Amino acid sequence: MPTTTGPYVPLYGDYYPKELEGLLKKSQETYKNIPDRPDYPEKTVPKGWPSSLPPSPMLWDPQTFPTDSSHILQITDPELQEINSALSLIKELSIPHSEINKATFSLPTLGPRLDAACQSVHFGLGLSFVNGIPVEEYTAEENVCIMLGISSYFGETRGRQRDDGARLIHIFHALTRGFPPNLSPIFNNHAQVFHNDMTTDILCMYCLSPASASGGSNSYAPLYKIYNYLAEHNPDVIHTLAAPDWPFDTYGYNPPFHTRPLLFYTPPEGDEEDEDERGEDSGSEDGDRTPRASLLNLSPSSSTTDLTSPPDAPPRIGKILASLSPRQLSGSKVHPRPTDIPPLTPRQHSALTLLESLCKKFSITHTLSAGSFVFLNNLSIFHNRGPYFDDPGVPVEKHRHLIRLFLRNEELAWTTPRELWLDWGRVFGEFDGVEERWVVDKEKDYKDQQRGMVDYTAGGEGGDDAY
Repeated sequence: MPTTTGPYVPLYGDYYPKELEGLLKKSQETYKNIPDRPDYPEKTVPKGWPSSLPPSPMLWDPQTFPTDSSHILQITDPELQEINSALSLIKELSIPHSEINKATFSLPTLGPRLDAACQSVHFGLGLSFVNGIPVEEYTAEENVCIMLGISSYFGETRGRQRDDGARLIHIFHALTRGFPPNLSPIFNNHAQVFHNDMTTDILCMYCLSPASASGGSNSYAPLYKIYNYLAEHNPDVIHTLAAPDWPFDTYGYNPPFHTRPLLFYTPPEGDEEDEDERGEDSGSEDGDRTPRASLLNLSPSSSTTDLTSPPDAPPRIGKILASLSPRQLSGSKVHPRPTDIPPLTPRQHSALTLLESLCKKFSITHTLSAGSFVFLNNLSIFHNRGPYFDDPGVPVEKHRHLIRLFLRNEELAWTTPRELWLDWGRVFGEFDGVEERWVVDKEKDYKDQQRGMVDYTAGGEGGDDAY
């Protein structure tokens, strides 16, 4: 099958697609216009935000999370034969990775079940597991094709995970494979705090092999449950999380940091301003006419802190979203935070501490087995990773190895808040001279990532939020 094997030339320098420069300028202006990075002592949620999210499948906790395995899709033998038939056709026609989708990877019986699981990821629990692929029976290339085929039923748009255009990211402990110790969470076995992976709609992980000794479980925490807790007990923290003054490190790019909220509210469908009323300010400089914005079908909504509801009318409930990358805010060993970037305020530090505590309080834990997928609503579910250990006496092929995809379903995707367009552009935007890369071999993927970190002062992204 055709793959991208030629060398690439990273275009380090600009952190965002040039089409979004207008949004970047506004982000910087917003930050400068906040005189003293104020506290938020309010005792109610921000104006226009729901005082409480109503009961829904997405509002769960460890006591109410389903125990009937309805969130787990077990592939049957006949469905596995469908997968094999689709795989054979992909190989026979030499269909490239970028063109593996629902049409080219047809699954007549399994497909509708995957479609239903996709609905649950977007509008139900927010996560779904798919089990039953005998990974050891397939080559590395075949497993990648199976992953792309099955994941296409959750989202056919695949995001960029690294500056070289990588669409696949391999996750494993580099030290056990003879590589030097590596600080990147993708290539070490350390525990990870709760976070959202970069900025994507759906996070897909495919487990080729779990940890051969112990550990490697993941915990999942529901944003909706956390929001209701904060609305009742700590509404001031919602103000802090929703404020546009969080300074995100761009790891040496231009600009060195940008600001945005961590928490967002999008109004119910139909409540956005009419397009004719947006004025000239909504032109291409702001990104709503760029190819990326068109691709994402984004609606330019009002600022998250300016939403209002009609007086004396019961509010219609929209969606609460989160996008949290702790290491961009506090730094890490692999990316220490530069001293010339604004530090977090004490209130922001306190908000992150409380958020981590609530994630632990309301999370459920699951360990992927070989041949298992997890599909996660990355906007409504936080996740972490426990430490893991591989048995040195076990062949490295049996050590923990996962593959990650960033997905978007154009028909079911949630509206992306304007404040997140810049980060969405990093994943789904267009960068001149950077083509899609589909690296099947995990060790080559490792070397590609190291090339970006060692040979260039900016360093490649993709290593600070790992599964």
